[in-house]
Amino acid sequence: MSSVKHRRHHIIKIVGIVLPAMPFTVIVGSLSFSLLQGALHLDFSQEYRQVDGAEQITFRENWQHKIYRRSFWGLRSVGKEERDIYDMQDVEKAEDEEAIVSWLDTDVYDVSESREHIVWYDWQEEKIFLGDLGGEILQAYETQDMVEQIVFSPDGKYILFCEIEYGVNGGYSTDEEYCSYRAIDIGDGAQYKVYGGYREWFKVYWE
Repeated sequence: MSSVKHRRHHIIKIVGIVLPAMPFTVIVGSLSFSLLQGALHLDFSQEYRQVDGAEQITFRENWQHKIYRRSFWGLRSVGKEERDIYDMQDVEKAEDEEAIVSWLDTDVYDVSESREHIVWYDWQEEKIFLGDLGGEILQAYETQDMVEQIVFSPDGKYILFCEIEYGVNGGYSTDEEYCSYRAIDIGDGAQYKVYGGYREWFKVYWE
């Protein structure tokens, strides 16, 4: 009988130690995963597989010039661009399109390679618009958060955009910005998550 009481007392003692420590363990584990996720650019979502040519989307870190592409676990490094080749491409493209989009009142836009269509973001209406170069709207797509970048796919079948959700945990610091890179199928309007993560700021290109 005394041995049973001893075991019971021992179990109660262990429970008394473990239970108070559980919230701390959960918090530490969550923070550790968040840090690991950001450092390794982890994202196990697989919707990107439904986007034709998603493997040709390039994510570029401007501050380190590192280049990444999508893989099943997130982003994989494909090298480092020492020269500012992408910056030069941006300048040349902006100069080339300046006359075409003179009527457009936004910096978030892209012109298709065929020079037949233009896509842009209207922050007041919180929508992405697809139109012709004359400004006639052909399609409109709802967005949930502020859109920072828009890129046509090379074949003109998709629109890739990055939207940022601010104050994810109730605050307004940059630590609470969730970046979501999504692709719109122009054919049916379906949206697919290509990549996402906290403070995952990249310049995107579709090559």
